[in-house]
Amino acid sequence: MSLPKKIALSLMVIASIFSIWWGYENIRGKRAWEDFKKEWEAKGEVFDFKTVIPAAIPSEKNFAHTPLLKPLGEIKYNADLTQAKPIDPKKHEEAKNLMKIEDKPSVSEIGNGWRAGEALNLSGWQKYFREMKGWERPEQAGKPSDDVLLALSKFEPVMAELAQAAKDRPLCRFDNKYEAHWNMRLAHLSVYRQFTYAYALRASAHLANEDPEAALADIQMGLFIAESIRDEPTIISQLVRFACLNTIFQPLWEGLKGSHWSAKQLTELEQKLAGIDLLEGYRISMRGERVLTNESIRVLREESSRWVEENEEVDLEAFTWLPAGFLYSSQKRISEIHFKYLKPMVNHKARRIRPDLEVKLEKRMIELRQVRYGVQYNILASIFIPGLSKVALRTGGAQTGVDHALIACRLELHKLKSGEYPEQLANLETAVPNDTYSG
Repeated sequence: MSLPKKIALSLMVIASIFSIWWGYENIRGKRAWEDFKKEWEAKGEVFDFKTVIPAAIPSEKNFAHTPLLKPLGEIKYNADLTQAKPIDPKKHEEAKNLMKIEDKPSVSEIGNGWRAGEALNLSGWQKYFREMKGWERPEQAGKPSDDVLLALSKFEPVMAELAQAAKDRPLCRFDNKYEAHWNMRLAHLSVYRQFTYAYALRASAHLANEDPEAALADIQMGLFIAESIRDEPTIISQLVRFACLNTIFQPLWEGLKGSHWSAKQLTELEQKLAGIDLLEGYRISMRGERVLTNESIRVLREESSRWVEENEEVDLEAFTWLPAGFLYSSQKRISEIHFKYLKPMVNHKARRIRPDLEVKLEKRMIELRQVRYGVQYNILASIFIPGLSKVALRTGGAQTGVDHALIACRLELHKLKSGEYPEQLANLETAVPNDTYSG
């Protein structure tokens, strides 16, 4: 046999072996994934992304559909969900800039906040509003709280409309395109940060002016805004929820520190705080991340033309050229990590967080990156899992802040009723929440 024929025959054999391997990998991977899904569906887990999307609510009861906010959710996506743009760019931009305070003063100018035991330095804000363009100010600097309230008065029409909308539309669901996942637009999250910041600042100024009733109204709005995204099944939504709560807790703490709150006001705050369950938010969002990641990998496998070539986080276009079985196995590996580590890391029913599982997950991720057969199934897990491993601890820190605020309100209520603080927390009328780490 001539050399060219030998080469041709060798290439045919190699191609045949490769074709057999390719087909085997696809069959093996798909079967392993389907068996895995069946096993966990029997345990009550879900895999269809439609099951994690919040249920629709009537528009007339939907806070997200108030005229000020509705443009944020009016987004037009192209057929393959890789591009999106506002239906009305002008209204969308106006909504994005609602109550926006740009180039805020530094921490050294306005204080480190309630976690550091520092009240807001309104003099720093007074200086800011006097120096920056676009803010109303008196000719001569007056009382810092008065000047801050004057500057913020330009937000009054928006704040009043939002307050009325919160009463008329007590439910909230933004029209997020969850199936777009990494390409989903969530413009409302940055706007929510702006809202709570402005409400918190105005509440602090009201307290400085001995007007706790007005301050409480602003704090209540801040809490409403933060909690209106509690059911969104994405980690970023929950992290913004934490940030909004942390912001609005500043005037709440200042009111406690200065003994501004009456028994009635403390009771209202206590009831609001008692209903904030960030560990349940972790469950909702972590399940959402798992299911939506699976949907994105399905798109990567079955509808590769939909995949964005230049994803801001990572370019995964190369994965569309791999055997489908590779992606099935990658889905299985990612879900295994969720069920073994990320899900039990937070037990929302027992109100417990397990930092030991975060340590074990870190070790597991190191193992998965070691070069050996099967490492190819760990690549996507190595991309998507590390960013999720710290969320449980952040959830615990945020929930601890909520719990401390709740306990502080109950302590102040006890003092108002009996004239002194209890000798121990067990003497409070209502049991305090257990520590999320020690139990």
